[in-house]
Amino acid sequence: MSVLAGIVALDGTPLDRQAVDHLCRANTSSRTGRADAHCVAHAAIVQRATLGHVRPFIVVDGQNLFAALARLDNREELASALGAVTGELARTPDAVLLQRMYERWGDAGVARCLGAFAFAAWDGERRQLTLGRDCFGNRALFFHRGRRFVAFATALGPLLALPDVPHEIDEIVLANFMVINNYERRRTFYRGIERVPSRTMMTFDRDVIRDREYWAPDLTASPPYSREEDYVTRARELLDVAVASATRDLRRVAISTSGGLDSSAIAATAARLGMAESIDCFSLVPPVDVRVDVGPYRYLDERDKVEALRRMYPALNVRFIETGRHHPLADEDIRHFVRAHMPAHNPLRFDAANYFVETVTGAGHRTVLEGMSGNIGLSWDGSGSLLALLQAGRRAELGRESLAIARNRGRSIAHTLTVDLFLPAAPVWLRRQIHRLRGRNPYDVAHFSALNPAFITERGLVRQWRALGFEPWSSPPGGRHVVQWRAHRMFDHGQQARYRSVQSDEVLGIESRDPLADRRLLEFVLTVPEPMYRRNGIPRSFARRVLADRLPPQILEEHRRGANTPTWFRSLDRRRKDMAQDIELIEGSPLAQRLIDLPRLKQLLAQWPKDEQEAEDRRGEYRFALASGVHIGRFVRWVEGGNA
Repeated sequence: MSVLAGIVALDGTPLDRQAVDHLCRANTSSRTGRADAHCVAHAAIVQRATLGHVRPFIVVDGQNLFAALARLDNREELASALGAVTGELARTPDAVLLQRMYERWGDAGVARCLGAFAFAAWDGERRQLTLGRDCFGNRALFFHRGRRFVAFATALGPLLALPDVPHEIDEIVLANFMVINNYERRRTFYRGIERVPSRTMMTFDRDVIRDREYWAPDLTASPPYSREEDYVTRARELLDVAVASATRDLRRVAISTSGGLDSSAIAATAARLGMAESIDCFSLVPPVDVRVDVGPYRYLDERDKVEALRRMYPALNVRFIETGRHHPLADEDIRHFVRAHMPAHNPLRFDAANYFVETVTGAGHRTVLEGMSGNIGLSWDGSGSLLALLQAGRRAELGRESLAIARNRGRSIAHTLTVDLFLPAAPVWLRRQIHRLRGRNPYDVAHFSALNPAFITERGLVRQWRALGFEPWSSPPGGRHVVQWRAHRMFDHGQQARYRSVQSDEVLGIESRDPLADRRLLEFVLTVPEPMYRRNGIPRSFARRVLADRLPPQILEEHRRGANTPTWFRSLDRRRKDMAQDIELIEGSPLAQRLIDLPRLKQLLAQWPKDEQEAEDRRGEYRFALASGVHIGRFVRWVEGGNA
C-alpha cells in the first residue's frame, strides 16, 4: 500500500524533526517500501510507495506543498476542461490532474474529479492546510489537531506513531461499532484522531477548522426519461463505463465473483469489453460435505451459478476456493490489529480471507474488483415500491403489485401491506411502539451484539442513537424518502466500514476496487423510479432487466441470496478453548468489563451448539455476539497494552 502522511506547524514554530522521523519509521514498519520526506518551512509530507500500487504524488513549490494519492476515472473529461493538448494526457499522472483542477477551480474543480483520491494542500504564506477526499471515500484520510500542529495520514498507523497523539480508545465509537451503528462521520476508535469524511474538504487555520461538502447529488431534478427502456439502456452504458474505468490500468483483471447479480455483472461486463489480456474469477465456496440448512431465502453454494457464467464467457478463468479450512494466520488477531489499528466486524472470515488473498496474489494479482455497492445502487431491491405507487396515485398497480409480493413471499396480503406499505410510511415513534406491542424492545441489540446493557444505560446510548437516527430494528423508509436514504447510504453512511474496505491493501496486501461505486452510475440509479426496482413481486427487477443482456438465467432468475461463509462455525469451534482463556484475560480490563457483556459470553460458551445446524439457527448469538465480543476484548487489551 502507498501511504501519505504529513505534519504542519500552524503557529509558525519550527517543525519538530523528531515527529517527521516518527512518520518515516511508521510508514515502513509493517510494509516494504521506502519512505521519503519532503519538507518546507513549517510543513513536511512523507510518502511510501509500494510496488504495484498507486504512487503518491508530491509537489514542492516554494513554501507550498501539494500531495495526493489518486486514481481518476474521468481523465479525458478533466484534460478537456483543463485544455490539455493532444498527447499530453498520456504523460499526465492522475494526481497532477487533481492538483490542476483544485488550483484552477477550488471545490468546484475537485467535485468534477471522479475516482479514488485523498489530497493535502499546504499554503505556506497563509499557513493554511486543506485536506480533501473523494465522494465515495475510496481513499482514507485522518488527522490529529494538536495545540501547535496538525498531523494527517491516509492510514491510522503513522498518526499513532507520533508521541503527542494519544492512544486512548473512544469507547462510544467502539460501542457503536459493536451494534453496527455506522452513522458517525468524523470520530474514529481513537479520541485524538478524526477522519475527513467522504465528499468533504477541511481547511485548518491556526484557530479554526472549517469543513464543507464540495459536492451533493441532485435529488430534485426531473426524471431524465419517460420510457423505462431508456433507463435500462443508460444503466447498461454506465455499467460498461464503470468497469472500463476500474480496469483501464490493469493488464490482467481479478474479480471476487459470487453467484449473485453484482459481482457476476462485473465479470460479464469485463469479458464483453475485451480490454484485458485475462480475467480471473475467484469464488469462495463451502466444502461439498456441508449440509447446513440456511433457510428459504438463502442458498448454500455458488458453484452452479459461477459455472453457468463461465460457460457463457469461456474467457473467464474461474478458481474455486473452499472455505472451512483452518489457516495458520487466521487466529492471529494481533496481526490484524497491527496492520489495521482497528477491530474487524467478522473475525470468523479470517480463514477464508487469508486463503483468498494467497490464491489471488499467487496468481500474480495486486488488485481485485468487487461489487459491494450494488445492493444500495444498481441492484437495489425496491422495498419502497408500494408506497411510491400509492403516493403517485397508481392504485390499480398498487393492488396488483401487493398481491404479487404476497404470492412471492408466501405471506398474506395483510402482512404484506403492513410490512411494505404501512410500516415504511409510519413515523419512527410509531414503529418503535409497534415493536413494543409485539414484545420487542426497539433498542435491544442482544440478538447480534455483546454490548453490555449496563453500558448502554450508563452512557445514555439510546438517547444518542435516537439523535443520530439509528434504529436497530427499523426498515428503510418508503416512498419519496427512500431516495434520500439511499443517497445518504451511498455517500455518507458507514465511514468506519468504508475504511475497512479501502485499507484492504494495507491489511491484506491487495487493493480492492468496486466499479458499482462509480459516481456516474450511482447518481443515475438514484433517478430510476422506485417501482422499477420491484416488479411483479420480484425484488431487484431493474438490475435483472439491465443485466438480461449479459448474465445466464441461473443467476438472473435466482431470487435468494448466497449464504455468507456458511462454514463460520468450523472456525468458531476451533477457537473455543482459546476464547475461554481470552475471556478470563479480558476480565482484567476495566474498559472491556464495562463495554462487553462477559457473563453472557461465558454463558454462550457453556451452551455450545452440538453441530453446525444448531449453530446456524443461533448464528446471531454465536457468529456475531460471541465471536465479535471476544475479538473486541482482544482489541481493547491490545490498545491498553501500548501496541496501537
